[in-house]
This record gives sequence, structure tokens and C-alpha cells, in this order.
Amino acid sequence: MADYFERLNYALGDEDTALEFAILPPRARHVVGVAGSGGRLLPLLARNPARMTCIDVSAPQLAFTRLRFALLEQTDYTSFMDFMGYHPGVLPSRRQSILEQLDLPRVDRHWLAEFFQTRHWQAPIYMGAFEQTLQRLAKVNRLFTGGAGREIFQCCDLGEQSDYYRTRFPLRRWRAVISLLGNAAVLNSLLYKGSFPPNNLGISSRAAYLDIFHTLFNTQIVRESFFLQMLFFGELRYPEGFPLECDPRIFKRAREAIQQCELRIVQADIIDCAAKHTDVDFVSLSDVPSFMPQVAGTSVLQRLRPSLADEALLVMRGHLHIVQPDCAGFCDITAQYQEAIAREKTQLWRVQVYRQTTPLQVSR
Repeated sequence: MADYFERLNYALGDEDTALEFAILPPRARHVVGVAGSGGRLLPLLARNPARMTCIDVSAPQLAFTRLRFALLEQTDYTSFMDFMGYHPGVLPSRRQSILEQLDLPRVDRHWLAEFFQTRHWQAPIYMGAFEQTLQRLAKVNRLFTGGAGREIFQCCDLGEQSDYYRTRFPLRRWRAVISLLGNAAVLNSLLYKGSFPPNNLGISSRAAYLDIFHTLFNTQIVRESFFLQMLFFGELRYPEGFPLECDPRIFKRAREAIQQCELRIVQADIIDCAAKHTDVDFVSLSDVPSFMPQVAGTSVLQRLRPSLADEALLVMRGHLHIVQPDCAGFCDITAQYQEAIAREKTQLWRVQVYRQTTPLQVSR
């Protein structure tokens, strides 16, 4: 497990933060969340929280998080998009110049400069182990499904896309790709270094992935999914599928909000860090509980409870491993967000949303 956290695993990420953005109320007092690469939490600043604590155990992930927030606060929208790699054809000298102008901790600056240098200053959003895994899978996908697979991205509406998927999409060859993608041993080898949480869904990983992609192809315009773009092209080609941090309105609001927000970026276990507070009213746990031992995962809500303000909201995700937490003192309100969950652009996640109930509500 230690090896997994000693490298940059995510630069773009595997979650659609638009979901947490839809759940987070405006002007929260204290937002606590897993940092990831910064892209998970940066858009949440547009909701104007008074405080935000970004937590991760991985030093490389935190370096990328501080980089993202520095770009937000110290540059402009065009520079952010150029540096991160959302705009194609940006020269390495442009990225070097932007990084040199940023006020960053010395350790971060040194690590980032060396990291980017070894990768020839190419687009940072593709530099995580997850993104590089998707690029390798995209090559396999291209060999199997060819132009007929990529042609689905030319569909302009859901009706046309569903018809193409049903009648012309190379479904048999796609299923062969899924056999690779749905192989937990392959994912363990390519990405998780033996730390992939075991499947507890009651169905095979392959069946789970077939269902995920069947849902995506039939309910969402595929070019609006950054995840599907990565899986078919190994890069982002269609701006309508860019993650929420690329929305200029969100960027502007987040840039304004960071001037007033008390922002902390902490290397720690998120449960231990949260325990130092008593005012947290929104927690974004990502899939951290999936990686916990069973007893710890089951007790995650109870361990967090002393840190929470009344009516606090918690969002947790599970991929092939779903944690069923002890919900005493909490109300499962996932059903209230089904529309937002259905719009999530990866559909990789089983999402659980909980609200802490007040003592009065518990007594009822």
C-alpha cells in the first residue's frame, strides 16, 4: 500500500466533481475533503465556503493540489487551461514560465519541476498513473474497436447516439475490451499495486463494467464525458466533456472565493485530521472507506460524528467495493440526489450521501 501513495496516482481524476458541487450548500462553514489532485475540491470553492481543508496522505497528490490552487489564485483562466493541458499545443516553455512565476513551497516547486522535466513538460492532466493507465487501455480499445468505436463521438443527440450504439457500434469487440478493463488483476497490476479493494457487489467485475458503460452510452452524450474521451482517445478532445474546473464561470467564482476562504492543505489521514475539528458541515470522502479494513470502514461515520456540525452532509463513493457504514445518528439521503448521481460523467461510482441528524430527530 505504501508504494501506491508514493507516486502521483491522479492528475485529472476518476470522479466528476459536479456531483459534490450539486450536493454542497452555498456558504458552508467548513468543507473537508480528500484532496486528490486538487480537481476534486477546487470547483467547490465556487460555493463560497468559509473554510476548506484539503487532506491526503500522498505528498505527490498534495503537491499537485497546491499547484492547482496556486494557478487558480495567482494566474488567470487562460494560464490555468494552458498549463494543465486543456488547451492543446502549449509549448513546454510556456508551462515552465508559468511555474516559475508561481509562489509555491520550495519542496513542491523542486518536486514539480523535476517531475515535469522528466515528462518533457507535456500536459500535466495526463501525468497520473490512472490517466496513463487509461491511455494504455485507449490503445487497446483502438485496436479492438477502431474507427467504428470512435465514431459514436460524432453523435449530436442522445437519440442518434443510442441508435448508433444499438445498430453500428462494434459491441462484440467492445466487450472484449471490457474483459480487460473489468479484470481486477489487471487493474491491480497497472494502477493499484496490489491495493485494489476486493469486489463485494455480488456480480463479476466484468458484469459491473458492462452495466456501467451500457448506462453511459444510453443516458449521456459520450463526448460530454471526460472519462469516455480518455478511454477512446487517450486524451481530451471535446471541451463539452471537460471537468467542472474548466467552466470559466466556476473558475471565476472559485478565484473570487479563494480570497476570503480559509484554505488549508494537510498531509494526514482524513479521519484523524477531521477529529481535530467540531464544526465540519460537509465531508467529501471519495472512496477512502473502500480502502479501510472492514471494521474501520463500517465505523467511519461514527468516527467522524464528533467532528460534525448539526445537519452535516457526508458524501462517500465506492467502485467495486461498497462499504455499509453504521448509520446510527445519520439519515441516508442518497435518494434526494438521484438526478445528480445519474448525471455523473463516469458512472464508476456507487454514491452514498448521509446527513447527520440532531439529537431531537434521533429521539423521534
